[in-house]
Amino acid sequence: MNFAHKLTLAVALLLCVTLSAGGAWTIGQNFSAALDAAAADAAVSHMRERYALEDLLGDTSSLPDAADALGGYAGTLQLSGGGEGYRFAVLTGEGMVVWSDMPANLPFADQWQAVGAGTGEMLFCGAGESRYLLLASPLQTGQAGLYLVGGYDVTREFTEHARQLRQYLMVEGVALVLALTAAALLAWALTRPLRRLESASRDIAAGQYDRRVEVSGGGEFARLAQGFNTMAGAVESHMEALRRQNESRTRFVAAFTHELKTPMTAILGYADLLRSGEQPADVRQLAADYIYHESTRLEHLSRELLTLLRVEEGPPPALRPEGVAGIFGDALRSLPDLGGVTVESHCPPGAKVLGNRALLSDLIRNLILNAAAATAPGGTITLGCERQGSGWRLKVQDTGRGIPPEDLPHVTEAFYMADKSRTRARGGSGLGLSLCAAIAAAHGSKLAIESEPGRGTCVTLDLPDGEEETPCAQ
Repeated sequence: MNFAHKLTLAVALLLCVTLSAGGAWTIGQNFSAALDAAAADAAVSHMRERYALEDLLGDTSSLPDAADALGGYAGTLQLSGGGEGYRFAVLTGEGMVVWSDMPANLPFADQWQAVGAGTGEMLFCGAGESRYLLLASPLQTGQAGLYLVGGYDVTREFTEHARQLRQYLMVEGVALVLALTAAALLAWALTRPLRRLESASRDIAAGQYDRRVEVSGGGEFARLAQGFNTMAGAVESHMEALRRQNESRTRFVAAFTHELKTPMTAILGYADLLRSGEQPADVRQLAADYIYHESTRLEHLSRELLTLLRVEEGPPPALRPEGVAGIFGDALRSLPDLGGVTVESHCPPGAKVLGNRALLSDLIRNLILNAAAATAPGGTITLGCERQGSGWRLKVQDTGRGIPPEDLPHVTEAFYMADKSRTRARGGSGLGLSLCAAIAAAHGSKLAIESEPGRGTCVTLDLPDGEEETPCAQ
């Protein structure tokens, strides 16, 4: 059972209980008032009849005489029309009937019970389809021990009560049908936003992550729709990020496989040449050089790949105040021969950044190697550090050939090489700038690359000041 059906039944149940309780109380009050009025009239009539019979029977000395007198009185009463709806009986204290015109189907036990109840007590009883109100009181006559039992017809009150109940049940039935119809329509209208949410959730589950629901009006359903749209947007963004990550990993594996294929092919080829038989000395030297060069490139590729994975997927690095001059010095001491390219360093004394010295040194070293690969002999690479807001900006600038505009957005992708022939000739793997970007992200920053073909490239990185009160790890 869905929410709309539950809401409809709840409204119908509440209305049914309310109408039933209200109607039963109203009809009951009317019935009680009618019986009270009938009882009041019966009490007055009973007292009048009692006085009349006491006068009638005042001189009688025997029960047969009393019965004859009562019979004559009853005939006179019926002829005058004063006994309409009224019956009476006179009983002795021993339960013997002196005279009675009570209905034949009115049980004597009820009449005797009225005598036992005493004066002023009323008893309702039935005689077939009729209903009577019984009142009993002793008669003060010459014949002691006589009781008057009056029966007053209240069938009309009971019949009216039953008629009102039937009429109210019919009215209540019609009202419930109309109320159920109105409640069903209202529930359908109220739950329409929920049905939209249900449909949208099924579409999202089926892969339509751009599905949204219409937000209209105000109140809880509007806020629910807004929350759903926000959640759907987050799911879509997350799935898009996963898709891009999956595509990136696919490209990464394809590029890594391609990068492995070339040196492995060269190594296997020259190794097979050496094992095929005795070769001239110059051929053996050439084969050994190629095997050494490609093995070195594979070793460098593996080392950089492990470093990249450790930075991207490992725990956050510990950050502490480090001197920029020391970071530059570590990077410069680890450099190989740059083939005639000069490196200059300019750093204000006392400049400190919040970072990981080993990772930042590796970042600067990779930026220098990348710059050297793009710079002709005699060119210059400049390391700089300047105040930027509340932190420091580290800069690596070269005078090389620059990066084409179409390649600039992709240079930090793994294995991406703007000039593959030159990069491979120098032993490059295409992981340098990817590693630098990962290290920058681990420090809460990112690389900014500006380049102009033929005039050089400038890479900058903004880091917080190490002199400020900042946590030592993140």
